[in-house]
Amino acid sequence: MIDAIRACQHHEVGLTWIPVSPLWRTLRKVCNTHVFASMKLDATQYLRRNKIQELIANVGESCHKGEAIKIGQAVFDTTINLLSNTIFSVDLADPNSSSAQEFRKIVCDIMVEAW
Repeated sequence: MIDAIRACQHHEVGLTWIPVSPLWRTLRKVCNTHVFASMKLDATQYLRRNKIQELIANVGESCHKGEAIKIGQAVFDTTINLLSNTIFSVDLADPNSSSAQEFRKIVCDIMVEAW
């Protein structure tokens, strides 16, 4: 399993774009067993609730201040943080972090290329 995770870390774009192969099958199995299994999802239910509560709080704060809300950005950040917390136990999308903004740009570029 550790070898499969290391392989995923060294792959340029990620599991979604790896051609179907023995590596892809191994990584998919790791994800299904350790990330997306019912027990794992049940164990991280609190995390999903917290991230949605953070989203609602941020929207409420922006409304209170009279600021425009970039819904696409807010949903993207929430989704990325939910996934990154589930997998890595860390928020990857922080609007005040230059590395998080760079990460967002890379993901958007990948999505444009895939489209």
